[in-house]
Amino acid sequence: MEIPVVDHPDPGDTPCDSAKIAATTSATAFTRPSLVDPMKNTTTLLPGLATVLGLGFMPLAITAQDAPPAPKSPEAPAAAPSAPGAAPANAERPQLKETDVVLEVDGTAITVLDVRELFTARYGRQFESMPAEQRAMVEPQVQQMVMNELIQKTLLINAADKEGMKVSPEEVETSLKEIAAKIPDGASLEEFAKNAGVSLDRIRQQISTDTKVRKLYEKVTADVATPAEADVKKYFDEHPEEFEQKASVEASHILISTQGIEDPAQLAAKEKIAKELRTELIAKKGENFAEMAGLHSDCPSKAQGGDLGEFEKGQMVPAFETAAFSQEVGVIGETVKTDFGYHIIKVSGKKEAKTLAYANVKEDLTKTLLDQAKSEKMNAFVEGLREKAKIKQPGAPDAPEGAAAPAAPEAPKAPAAPEKPEAL
Repeated sequence: MEIPVVDHPDPGDTPCDSAKIAATTSATAFTRPSLVDPMKNTTTLLPGLATVLGLGFMPLAITAQDAPPAPKSPEAPAAAPSAPGAAPANAERPQLKETDVVLEVDGTAITVLDVRELFTARYGRQFESMPAEQRAMVEPQVQQMVMNELIQKTLLINAADKEGMKVSPEEVETSLKEIAAKIPDGASLEEFAKNAGVSLDRIRQQISTDTKVRKLYEKVTADVATPAEADVKKYFDEHPEEFEQKASVEASHILISTQGIEDPAQLAAKEKIAKELRTELIAKKGENFAEMAGLHSDCPSKAQGGDLGEFEKGQMVPAFETAAFSQEVGVIGETVKTDFGYHIIKVSGKKEAKTLAYANVKEDLTKTLLDQAKSEKMNAFVEGLREKAKIKQPGAPDAPEGAAAPAAPEAPKAPAAPEKPEAL
């Protein structure tokens, strides 16, 4: 299971959240699969545990693709009674050290540092622009998901140790070199780790545990057979909607942010800046777009020259989407106003919608079905670990022997088998 210390985005990995934020919020948009499902019968955190971890410090961005339709705002309900022993709602959050233990899984400690690292790696880039009230809506479930994944990781590491899985120093160093080769701009691994606030020893530790769990995965799923071609073809014929390639666009943009600005004069000044930048870009036929984005854009994608990668309909906010899909390739479009500000868009490529042929997907589909079967086998293995696990919060009484754990949020669909573990 990949538990990266630093979430380093690939060039095409939605580098700009601001253009992709939906008008609605839901914690379900943060369901991110790991090696296997986070277990249906996992332990629910005791009241207030997630809150005291100090994780709620960054705003959040959700893509329109993932978020469901916004529900109507209900009337504010009466305050629910506090759980026995729970701290008052307005109680001051205790100051925890990184080494403090927040949960024990079969005697193995999960610390504040473990939780904060995974929280940042999984959701750090998404927590950039959500207002406080929206953040409060999703934060509890996001924190629960982080804890669930850490519980799962701990169970798998312990199981790997019992199975005698070993990782040599040479394996760790080989993976470390592969990670170093992916760091952009020729920076060293030491520099990158320092800037990210991570020690090399911590990265090595993560590589070792991830590799150990992968070896366990390979052992548990070793007897899963590759699906017959007849079964692969049957799946293809019965699920035509999965092989429709939607129309997509590759684009870059420059954002002149207007968030937090209400004064008409200031808004007009921002619009003027956007139009002047567009005029300058047109004069140079867009050849300096990446440079201008790096200098003037208020979007995190400025680090990639404004590149947003490839996206389909439904992923961007409506005004941005309409402009991008209607623009000609290579042309600097009119400035576009959204809730986030004024956008200058340059489309670099387009793909038309089409149906993929079986011959072109057979190999990938075979692997996908094999990975799905392996995931189901691994799910059953993890479920067995869960049934025997002893999970407790330090200071809390032990659960009665044989007591069933409360249900957790619905688990995400099992994904394909993981690639080689990475720490970045």
